[in-house]
Amino acid sequence: MSLNPNVGTDKDQENWKDVHKQVVDSVYKIIELRGYTSWAIGLSVADITESLVKNLERVHPVSTMVKNMYGINEEVFLSLPCVLNNCGVASVINVTLADDEVAKLRKSAETLWNIQKDLKDV
Repeated sequence: MSLNPNVGTDKDQENWKDVHKQVVDSVYKIIELRGYTSWAIGLSVADITESLVKNLERVHPVSTMVKNMYGINEEVFLSLPCVLNNCGVASVINVTLADDEVAKLRKSAETLWNIQKDLKDV
């Protein structure tokens, strides 16, 4: 599944930039209303669970195996937008990333791999 390459840009007619801003700002609203963010974690878990149990096929940012994606060759898990249904991750959204974003994603994968590769032998 591919994503609209204009998402988050001024050419995005669906205004996904506004959705991103709302998500980022929501933590401050939660803190303002409740004084802490543990409710946000609970709401996120409930939302993911609903997608799984009700087979909703909605997109959620969840950790998934990224081997063979974006030039990553190690068996590591990173958070990417995934379609969830009653079987778990149905598909990973193919997000078009800038070169510097791909480099950062690869660096994250490398950092995780350098930690976890020694754990595989334990």
